[in-house]
Amino acid sequence: MSWTTPKRAFIGAAAAEGGTKLNAFDNALLKLGIGNVNLVKLSSVIPSHIEWMERVHDVPIGMLLPTVYAHIESNEPGMTISAALGVGISENNVGGLIYEYSGYCTKEEAEEMVRKMTEEGFKVRGWKLGKFRVASAEITVRDKPAAVVAAVVMFPY
Repeated sequence: MSWTTPKRAFIGAAAAEGGTKLNAFDNALLKLGIGNVNLVKLSSVIPSHIEWMERVHDVPIGMLLPTVYAHIESNEPGMTISAALGVGISENNVGGLIYEYSGYCTKEEAEEMVRKMTEEGFKVRGWKLGKFRVASAEITVRDKPAAVVAAVVMFPY
């Protein structure tokens, strides 16, 4: 297998319910447009000059897609769960970092956590943060299992 440096990326988040926690997670992935691919979990570094896509399209079924993602599932009625990804792009777009968080919290709390992590990641590297993006979702569990997922998917083309 050969890997190439990604050229484009998509960031998004979704929440869904399902018959089981795994089905809820799968349904959230389907909402994002990445439910019919194989996600390859990445750490959190973005190459320079990546182009951001508005949506995922024309992805072959079963494709291996490098992805940074946060997720959480629950079947506890009344519990609010959230997932967020914070994306920091350096000044002059020489690279960036992605930080992920999920938990029993609101999406605003998850967003604040990834913002703090992104700022610290830039600080320890001596980089200046040029742009910050966030994707988050939350859901309060009702009578079915629920899941949230936030993802950055990277494409070689």
